[in-house]
Amino acid sequence: MKKLFLSFLLSAILPFSAAFAQNSDTLRQNLLFDDSDIIVKAPEEKAAAAKPQNNKQAEIDAVNSARSLLNQKPAKLRQKNFPKIKAKTASPSAPKTVSETKDAPFGLLWGATVADTRNQGVQLSTAEMKDYVNSFLANRLPKPISLFDRIYVVYGKEDELYRILAYSHLIDDDASASKVLQQYNTFSELLNKKYGNKQEDFTPAVISKTIKNAKGQDETVEENAPIGNPDFLEQLMNGTAVLFSTYYNQDVAAALSIGVDGDKKSYIVIDYKNLRVLEKQEAKTLDAL
Repeated sequence: MKKLFLSFLLSAILPFSAAFAQNSDTLRQNLLFDDSDIIVKAPEEKAAAAKPQNNKQAEIDAVNSARSLLNQKPAKLRQKNFPKIKAKTASPSAPKTVSETKDAPFGLLWGATVADTRNQGVQLSTAEMKDYVNSFLANRLPKPISLFDRIYVVYGKEDELYRILAYSHLIDDDASASKVLQQYNTFSELLNKKYGNKQEDFTPAVISKTIKNAKGQDETVEENAPIGNPDFLEQLMNGTAVLFSTYYNQDVAAALSIGVDGDKKSYIVIDYKNLRVLEKQEAKTLDAL
């Protein structure tokens, strides 16, 4: 199937990253990252870590691109960034602007500066992320959710909050990953209620199975292992299975994923991006070119 890529990141900087182009008026940088991308300068904290489109073929291409990119480094959780969604044309009397006080997850504010966020009482500890600037680990959030114990916020060069990454507590799961799947399904329903346009992508593991053929002889065949199969946790851990969903509206895109660390501890990740802030930042860049 057709794949659309725009390669502009040097492999020496981010060897498993990629970008794909939209229409001529829609250019969004697409990055992947894993545990090595985040170096937290706060004690005891560690990091780990899509594709909404506005036409059917672009959605299919984005799913295929995401699957391909995720499979390039399957042992760790990765996520694509989101392409820009075309906004409705504003009338001359109502020019398009980015609200500086737009509500964001966890009681944060989209477009807020680092100082604005600290003025909310949020504790920010510097975190280094490849190809991202002004990135922090956030604590003492206005609206915390007990399931999530690590929240990362990214402001970029323009000092405007445009990305939030939320990691759940690690789970002692069973072999079929039933506990994390329950959390995934719960938050998938909630995210779809809030943002809509759910698109789920599942790359199944391929397993071998011995059956009796028509002659009564043993024959080995291959089949796709379903979600929640008896070895699903290990398949997620080694990357032979990948499960994630994306959601979006005109302002925000979100991706929900399942991850499993090397100790077979499972967790979910929600990656939010504010499309309006990204659009504003891109417009400033294009204007300067």
